[in-house]
Amino acid sequence: MTIYVNGHFVQESEAKISVLDLGLLRGFGVFDYLRTYHGKPFHLKEHLERLSYSAEQIGLHLPYALSEVEGIVLQLLEKNGYPESSIKIVLTGGVSADQLLPDQKSSLIILVYPLKPFPENCYTQGIKVTTTMLARSIPTSKTLQYTPAIIALQQAKAVNAQEALYLNAKGEILEATTSNFFAFKDGALYTPYSDEVLLGITRELVLKIAQGHFPLKIAPIPYSEAGSFEEAFITSSNKEIMPVVQIDGHVIGKGVVGAKTKQVMDLFASYTREKSWPNLSIPRHQ
Repeated sequence: MTIYVNGHFVQESEAKISVLDLGLLRGFGVFDYLRTYHGKPFHLKEHLERLSYSAEQIGLHLPYALSEVEGIVLQLLEKNGYPESSIKIVLTGGVSADQLLPDQKSSLIILVYPLKPFPENCYTQGIKVTTTMLARSIPTSKTLQYTPAIIALQQAKAVNAQEALYLNAKGEILEATTSNFFAFKDGALYTPYSDEVLLGITRELVLKIAQGHFPLKIAPIPYSEAGSFEEAFITSSNKEIMPVVQIDGHVIGKGVVGAKTKQVMDLFASYTREKSWPNLSIPRHQ
């Protein structure tokens, strides 16, 4: 595997950063993840815009123009040559003299590695998710601080669940640890929007492609209504559209993948097969 580290293309065994890097010592950094379809990076521009936004939000300088980062990603895809790839772009605070505040150039690391799809039964049978009152730090940005997610996912795994949903102090469902959340209620498709939610690229695409097929509601989703959801699903770059059939002890609908969710899955799959994808406009990231 060829990896990009601070201006150099190196093999995985040679990829190194300093032990004094703030990404390691303090979790000070941001990242973004995307995948390819037919070898082409999916909405790379939008992911880079979110990376830049995330960095700006935490006061981290991106030492490259987004066009330069795009070029590096394309070179890595060519050098590695996988049929389909996962792409992870990581920006850290770099080496720090006092091991707390950034005082040198940020570190940029870009990885391209083989895409590993989720098991097919996640899509044909749906998944179970749990809930947690743990909270993400700076939730509008995609930071490296994933301790709450790791704890919540470990707890979910212990009860044979595949994801965990964050709840806020009001008892509202926000998002999952690595994905956004949607639910059908009274025939309408709901998803939360607030300063407690990361705006996923796949989330934005679902809102786009679902227009004209379902009424769309961007509004709070109380956890207390989980038992009355008709259908539910989560979205992310690697999970795509993944049906949810149980939230804690609440069985969603009939406990099977619903017809509306299948329709969203089909709409998304058709979109990924298009020869080109129009630019999205996500105001928060502009």
